[in-house]
Amino acid sequence: MDKKELQDIAISVIVLSVAFLNIIGDFTLENFVISLLIVIFVFVVHELAHRGVAKYYGFSAKYVAWPFGLLLTLLTSFGSFLLGGSFLFAAPGAVQISPYSDKFAFQLRPMTKKEYGIIALSGPASNIAVGVIFFLLFLIFPSPIYFLYNISKISFWLAFFNLLPIPPLDGSKILIWNIKIWFIIIAFAFIGWMVI
Repeated sequence: MDKKELQDIAISVIVLSVAFLNIIGDFTLENFVISLLIVIFVFVVHELAHRGVAKYYGFSAKYVAWPFGLLLTLLTSFGSFLLGGSFLFAAPGAVQISPYSDKFAFQLRPMTKKEYGIIALSGPASNIAVGVIFFLLFLIFPSPIYFLYNISKISFWLAFFNLLPIPPLDGSKILIWNIKIWFIIIAFAFIGWMVI
């Protein structure tokens, strides 16, 4: 991971943490740390999953922040805070995948429909895994601030949102590859989000 990619991830994490803090509405250091940890476990894990699976298949992949998306994330969170709501449009950036091989310089290889679908699936699947793990931890170690519970709930919500079959969301790519897998994974994310 190069310096620019680390910088883009760090900026996105800070912006999302501030945005979540606006939703919480109580600007304390403790809440900022909670917001920061939620973003790391929910957002960073999602993006690194896409990146890791793409690299596993031999493609060049890196996270790139989207300046307009970062601004939109902040504006919707501040607007939501001022209006007393809990709406957040978060689009800080995405993993960009190149058909150039990471293993062999200048080698172009087209991505198969299956590879495209599995790379897309990896982000929401990682959120579902985080959601299950943190819900189980919450059952074992309940806390008055519901930190573990919130990570679980937000993870399932992010998985469900990203699985909607609307381009450029992950769900549209998975649906093109395998409708049965898309249906199973979105049902699992929705049930997790609603039940938890």
